Amino acid sequence: MQLIMAKLSKHITLVYLFMYCLTLVVSINLLWQHSFQQLQTSNQQQLDRFSRHLESQLGHFAFIPQLLSKQGIIIDALMSPHNTAQLDLTNRHLRSINNIVGASDTYLLDAKATTIAASNWLKETSFIGDNYAFRPYYQDAIRGEQGQYFALGSTSGRRGYYFSYPIKYAAEVIGVVVVKMDLSLIEKDWIGKEQHFLVSDMNDIVFISSEEKWLFKALSPLSDKQRQAILSSRRYLEKSIESVSIKGDLQQNASILTTANKKPFSNYYLSLLSVSIIQDWSVRVFAPIAPIIIDILILFTFISLLYLLLYLSFIVIKQKRNRFHEQALLEIKSKRELEYTVMQRTSALQAEVEERHKAESALRSTQKELIQSAKLAVLGQLSASISHELNNPLSAIRTYAENAVLFLERNQLDNVSNNLTRIGLLTERMAKISSQLKSFARKPNGELQVIALQPVIFAAHELLKPQLKANKVNLTIELPETPVNVRAEPIQLEQIIVNLLSNALQSMQHSDDKQIIIILAVQLEDKQDNKPLAIIKVLDKGTGIDKKYLSHLFEPFFTTKETGLGLGLSISQQIISNMKGTLSAQNRPTTGAEFTITLPLVMNSLLNESNIMNNDRSKGQS
Repeated sequence: MQLIMAKLSKHITLVYLFMYCLTLVVSINLLWQHSFQQLQTSNQQQLDRFSRHLESQLGHFAFIPQLLSKQGIIIDALMSPHNTAQLDLTNRHLRSINNIVGASDTYLLDAKATTIAASNWLKETSFIGDNYAFRPYYQDAIRGEQGQYFALGSTSGRRGYYFSYPIKYAAEVIGVVVVKMDLSLIEKDWIGKEQHFLVSDMNDIVFISSEEKWLFKALSPLSDKQRQAILSSRRYLEKSIESVSIKGDLQQNASILTTANKKPFSNYYLSLLSVSIIQDWSVRVFAPIAPIIIDILILFTFISLLYLLLYLSFIVIKQKRNRFHEQALLEIKSKRELEYTVMQRTSALQAEVEERHKAESALRSTQKELIQSAKLAVLGQLSASISHELNNPLSAIRTYAENAVLFLERNQLDNVSNNLTRIGLLTERMAKISSQLKSFARKPNGELQVIALQPVIFAAHELLKPQLKANKVNLTIELPETPVNVRAEPIQLEQIIVNLLSNALQSMQHSDDKQIIIILAVQLEDKQDNKPLAIIKVLDKGTGIDKKYLSHLFEPFFTTKETGLGLGLSISQQIISNMKGTLSAQNRPTTGAEFTITLPLVMNSLLNESNIMNNDRSKGQS
């Protein structure tokens, strides 16, 4: 029998391990597919925006040289290249045009590619007298075509994109006008983002990037022939072009690339590729996949702890059953021994005494086993309680850990230390957080009961206290000293207040003075039906509500947020209506919005007194 039970236990263990591995594989695979798809979708949108921004910025300057080529002052300067007065007027005119369009430099080349006038003629790095016959943009324009070219300035050494156009007189090309755009104008709006935006030429050399570390790096190895051709073109002057060690397919869209980086998880990127219509440039976005890896590690830890807890519970139950069977066998054995002892009393008193000692010894052994069994049961309950308390604040720890990784990538060690300190403090507050979240997440029973509003408001405040502190929001609570009682479902009402506070907090993201005020007041006589009301007001100093949205604010699926569903306020109004109350919204006279909840007041002996009016509030500030 014991051999059969041992084999059965072994089979159960193998099945349990198989289920554990299967759960890990399926869960991690689903999480990876979902997170990877989300990352790809969001970054594809960012890549499309960056491509449109790139083409828009370059298109802003594309037709300026053509317009300048028709101006008489430009033609006169080419026809009289030795007239200093004419050239001075042309220089000033080019500087004025350059300032208006926001270009880096604007200059005029004669038919031999020598600069005769420039917007920077007064600077030490003036182009006057320089010859640019080697530049492709001059060669295209002198043939009568519009030219566009990217290169490092031979005089300034700064990156520029050059637009050129031929100047014709009497059906002949007598010169070229050139407008240079500073490429840093394209990068400035994309610096500091989590993703890395790159633009590379046909040799995969990066010349536009939101991260300076990628500039003038070759994403793929360059051959000696390529390096010689790049050096001969003088596009990058004498700058040394280093190759970046990247593993993966650069030419495939939505591919995983690996770079040489010693920081954990920071060397894996999702690469999205778009080919620009301008000279076959490659526009890429490198999105780090470290957040997905961290999510997978958290999921792995959670599943492992869950299965470990179940396994420990199984061991405890199994041992408890074994002890129970052993106890039953011992009792049967004790009874038989006792009966045998009674039968032998008449023959030998000493034998009876010895058998009695044996029975007492067996009883003491059984009692010790029972105590040990009880200890194991308590240990199992304690393990379950600890696991429950640790799992609830897991999302907060995950957020701080993700932020710590981002700060670590940006070398913001103070912020990393701050996040790690917060994670440590979370462990000290687990008992309180667990109690609050368990109460808040409990499914409402839907039954209305008489409750005091002050504890509900305080509970909502406690739940949002970390967010208020993180966003530096000042919350003021004004409550009457006397309990204000209404008939409501406490959990649903608490959720509605949390929803209103969250909306107020989001509306003040860009406000300098971040203040939220919660006012609880009592109105003993309603103007419509003369019934006493309890009034909860939530006021903020945010952007307020657009007047054209006020009439639609509580309609289902109406939202002004990019990621919102538009159901929060609609559901909240329906819940308040089921409590025989109202939920309304309006703009404050100065700035911000005001949401008002009214509920029928449950009268008691304290509320009948006249000193309960709004002048008897006590003010608390968070």
